Amino acid sequence: MNPKPAVVSLLFAAFLLGATAAQATPTITVLQKFGGTTPGDDPSAMILASDGNFYGTTYLGAGTVFKVTPTGQFTTLFVATHNSNRYFYGDFFTSVVEGPDGFLYVTSNGSNDNPPPTLFRISKSGTDYQVVLQEAPNSLSVASDGNFYGVDGNGIFRLTTGGTYTVLTPAGTGGITQSGFGQQASDGTFYGICSVAGVSGPPHVCRVTTSGQVTPIVQYPTGQWPANGVLTQGSDGFLYGAAWTNNYTAELIFQLSTLGSYRVLYQSPNNCTAKTGCSRVIEASDGNLWITNPPGDSVYSITPTGGVLLQTVSFSSQQNPYAHPQLLIQAPSGVLFGTTGEPNPAYGDVGSVFSIDAGLPPK
Repeated sequence: MNPKPAVVSLLFAAFLLGATAAQATPTITVLQKFGGTTPGDDPSAMILASDGNFYGTTYLGAGTVFKVTPTGQFTTLFVATHNSNRYFYGDFFTSVVEGPDGFLYVTSNGSNDNPPPTLFRISKSGTDYQVVLQEAPNSLSVASDGNFYGVDGNGIFRLTTGGTYTVLTPAGTGGITQSGFGQQASDGTFYGICSVAGVSGPPHVCRVTTSGQVTPIVQYPTGQWPANGVLTQGSDGFLYGAAWTNNYTAELIFQLSTLGSYRVLYQSPNNCTAKTGCSRVIEASDGNLWITNPPGDSVYSITPTGGVLLQTVSFSSQQNPYAHPQLLIQAPSGVLFGTTGEPNPAYGDVGSVFSIDAGLPPK
């Protein structure tokens, strides 16, 4: 028996809708170009804060803190003053974290340690500046207990919003040196890159508890090295990140269980370099991994199971100073926001803030 005409029409309409969705072209919108009259360049960090806006920092030209709204409005909130006793022109801000008190905590590495590196906080309007630490942490994360945890030259530390700084594990304890770690994982611990004394070859991934206990869980395979040490946890509980091959032929996207099971999901022919930087991985609302590919001038997505390439968003039409996507964050609307730039100041690519509308569902 033939299907009823109404059913045939519905099926045909569904087919057309699916075909249209599959052929939808992601739209890149450049929201802000650095350089020129805009203070600072090379955006080094950007976060989505609790007020629904994005906040970021620049680390060349001048250290700045900026704000981007979900509609794309850009505002410079804070600029390192050339002649002040806090900074001088050329200082770089390398990270920004929102504290449990709603303030932005910004790491300034200083220029040649003069003035000394600092961690400072400001409000989301760019006011109420206050130095919190005369240190520049390698990493800083907020835990569910309302405290900061991070790594600096002294070791693994805890920091309260009141400014109480406590070293939990001195650097090198047990022969382990922690380079840094990312956001708190679903098991309440942190995961990041570490080196183990007496063990040759690539570094390890270590688990760090809020008491400062450090446990190596896996060493990177021979010939593979962490691209940037940034690990992102997906909704499936796995950690995802990028590695590079030491023969400089490829960049690898890997999946890592919290128990130490490591496997490569995808291999990109564009190996990361000191000029372009290395890839970052996030999980988007479609359940897939979205990855910046700075040496390939693109953003692409793969499945988290088999590493199947789904689509590629090319930045090749952008001028070279704005062609290398570095960071990627998804807004609640489903739109992706990110930054371009180059990590090496010798190449003069000043960077930008962009958005990608890829038709992803809201978060």
